[in-house]
Amino acid sequence: MRMFVTIALLAVATPALAVETATPPAEATTALERAPKEGEVLRDTSARIVGKVYKVQASGNLLAIVNRETVRIPASTLSIVNGKLVTTLSKSEALKQK
Repeated sequence: MRMFVTIALLAVATPALAVETATPPAEATTALERAPKEGEVLRDTSARIVGKVYKVQASGNLLAIVNRETVRIPASTLSIVNGKLVTTLSKSEALKQK
């Protein structure tokens, strides 16, 4: 009986520990001065057009249309430069992000 009570207490305590020790992904820690918008043009650091934002995910990552393909652009590569959405990825690097 004592073993059953111990196991029951551990089962109840374990989820609480998991919630307290959870940390956000590294990509979610990137803060932009404004949120990207669906339909916005995505550019590289040389101001060349990479693609268009299809969807902004809750994690801060983007789904973008690049050469008619949907790719995931990590939030850690994004910034706002002169009011424009910029990624550190080139178009060819973005196409490899699937």
